[in-house]
Amino acid sequence: MPDSPADRLYDAAGYLWFKPEGEGVFRVGITADGIKTVGILVACMPKRLDGRVEANRSLATIESGKWVGAVRSPFAGDVVESNEELIDHPETVNRDPFGQGWLVAIKADDPDMVKEAVAASNPL
Repeated sequence: MPDSPADRLYDAAGYLWFKPEGEGVFRVGITADGIKTVGILVACMPKRLDGRVEANRSLATIESGKWVGAVRSPFAGDVVESNEELIDHPETVNRDPFGQGWLVAIKADDPDMVKEAVAASNPL
């Protein structure tokens, strides 16, 4: 499993990474620890383009042999990109979690809240 890139924010509790893309947009994916926890994905349904994500609500649904459930966003915003390739190829998340396995890109309602939400989920 690849190392966690330094150009991202991490939500250790939610097993998510957030890569700032500019103008309040964050690309979102599952961390290597998240992949280890859930195992090999057999299904992945990212939120659709132009969808809305509320804080603590689903940005994707994933299924593995161990787990089925929602991947929850710690912040609110609008989906500006959706990695729909994952619908047909969910194993991409396992193979390349920090690259081609990203889930969605979200334009945060308040970009400053992203850092605060991530910091709150990563207590010292």
